[in-house]
Amino acid sequence: MAKNENTTIDITPDEKLILKLLNEVSKKYHNQIKLRLEAKKKQMHKKQKLREKFFEKQKDRKIPRRQQIRLLLFPAMLSQAIIQGIPLREPKRKEKSREEIRPLLFEVENKFLIKKDLIINQQYVEFSLDILEYVPDKVYLQRIDTDNSKMLVKMFVDWGYLDENLLHLFLNSKKEEIAICQIVVLDEARSLVGVYPLRHISKLIRDRRESANSLFIGQITNLKPNTVYKYRIECYQKVDKKLFAGTKFTTFRTSFNLSQKNKPLFLTVSSDLHAGRKSGFMRGKVQRKIIKGNDDLGKVFSSIAATEKLVTFDEGYSLAIATGDLTENASYSEYWADLFKRCSVLWGHVPLLTSIGNHDYYCGGKRKGRALGGSEEDCRYWHKYITNPISKNGCLPGHWFSIDQGNVHAIFLDSNGLSWGKYKLECNSEQWHWLLNDLRQWRERVNKGEKVPQFCFVFMHSAIMSLGFWGRGFNRGNDERVQTFLTPLFRKYGVDMVFCGHDHIYQRSNWMGTTYLQNGRYGGNTRRYFVWKKAKAVYDIERISELRSTRIYTTIFVPLNLQEISPIEEKEFEQFKMKVKDELMTQPLASNFFFGSRRINQNIGELFDRNKSAKEKFINEIIMPKLDDHVWLRSYAVEGNYKPIIQEIYDMAFIKAKIPGEYIEDKYEIVCPEKLVD
Repeated sequence: MAKNENTTIDITPDEKLILKLLNEVSKKYHNQIKLRLEAKKKQMHKKQKLREKFFEKQKDRKIPRRQQIRLLLFPAMLSQAIIQGIPLREPKRKEKSREEIRPLLFEVENKFLIKKDLIINQQYVEFSLDILEYVPDKVYLQRIDTDNSKMLVKMFVDWGYLDENLLHLFLNSKKEEIAICQIVVLDEARSLVGVYPLRHISKLIRDRRESANSLFIGQITNLKPNTVYKYRIECYQKVDKKLFAGTKFTTFRTSFNLSQKNKPLFLTVSSDLHAGRKSGFMRGKVQRKIIKGNDDLGKVFSSIAATEKLVTFDEGYSLAIATGDLTENASYSEYWADLFKRCSVLWGHVPLLTSIGNHDYYCGGKRKGRALGGSEEDCRYWHKYITNPISKNGCLPGHWFSIDQGNVHAIFLDSNGLSWGKYKLECNSEQWHWLLNDLRQWRERVNKGEKVPQFCFVFMHSAIMSLGFWGRGFNRGNDERVQTFLTPLFRKYGVDMVFCGHDHIYQRSNWMGTTYLQNGRYGGNTRRYFVWKKAKAVYDIERISELRSTRIYTTIFVPLNLQEISPIEEKEFEQFKMKVKDELMTQPLASNFFFGSRRINQNIGELFDRNKSAKEKFINEIIMPKLDDHVWLRSYAVEGNYKPIIQEIYDMAFIKAKIPGEYIEDKYEIVCPEKLVD
């Protein structure tokens, strides 16, 4: 039974305003949304009582190191495991692993200095690709430092995995370079910025495996922040200087720190790409059997690239972030070939940053490449293809590090622990103390009013807030331990968002002021969540995927920092907001704002689209004010009959910046471990 307005509980001012605007276009949907909001508030009150009881029980509770799976959930877990090939527990690993490869480029930058006499072509006009023997289609960008002045360009040359073997064009039988490859960089006015060599990976790493011959790496330097550049790859034969391989000019924009530029930025976050999944090849037979690529992954990334300008209001993404499991098995170059084949459509112009997942640790496995890992916690193959920024605060490159970009302090963790990986994350471990110090330093600077990012995002692989197979609301495995070690730190220092993977579901939750986004729906098989655990979870579940066939990709808007904004930056921001408003007026409202279920969302959006004055009022009063100090999360659906240029919003949320001084050192004492999900 519907309640009258006087009995409505805990409706926020924003929700009241939305209801008021809805009432102007449709009383029917006004009443439906009102009932949904009231039901949600009642559920939140129930959750609060659960939390009070929960915290009372946790006072003297200890967490056993090993706990068995609950008998109640075992049948459902077993069925998912059998159908989808999921292991019921983490694989046993050796206590010691081989020494990791040294980070690629931090000590060999002199190999990327090009002499002027090596510059072959000085006519930087577009050339026809039809005359070339090879057009690289697996090219991706990566960041190497925190000051935005350098960029890595990596080219993966297929040698029979997915396409014809053309590596012989670059190397002779002795694995010596017989080609000169270079990267030409122009500014927005097409003036030459520089020419940089593209070197074979054997010049950087010694590896006896033939699969190591696939990668070429170049380093662009002297870049300016927040600047548009164009680059292309050119490859010439050493003997006659004939051009035989190359790409068209590709445009990319460098990112920025607050000290360099104060403006909004956009991110896109993915997880569990599982390139090479269902490939069905066996080690040693790849040259006689072309593997099948991951079509689902290709659809998602094609959609992200096709809608990039639309959902970012022509700004484009500053970073493309992945939270682990990039391939089905990281020790197979065949799978990396599939990854870059599917994802270069985005990564070719948006630099990739990553956290490491359990599949990224695999070092072999038995028989088919999709079999679970090997007997060692080895990630040397991961380090060949992935380079993450190095910071000077005690990070371990490729495993844990932090970087400031725009108004966000981004932290990347290796949450695999000793179960899936090789580094501890327990309380008082090296990585835990690094995270503690990193968060403390960031929060202290925010509280002092320094010009530092107001928002803090954490990226990891473990499903620490998830009703999926690995999270499942209680999880006696590695994910639960990660949860109990990290959430006390997130709670104390006011982390705004945590992005996770591992479970192949979509779930957005809130716990103690932190938003948790679990989205592993990219390349792996989507899974069912344990629906009966939803009501028992002590954290708030804002949105969870119902349809298993739906893939979901995200766009994250991060506002500028209003604390120390210059008059010029303020003027530019006002111009940006006017552009956003104009774009929102031309786009369907249901493509940018989520009201309820997908059907209701589309119907309400169409009502506002037909009433231009009501739509403009909604945009002016609901969306535009949030752009000043809210993160704007929008998640879009990609389904079997998708059209890459159309985006249908699946979920949306505004996350407000924390108040400086709200999180102080002595307000909350860290209790680690602290069990948070029962």
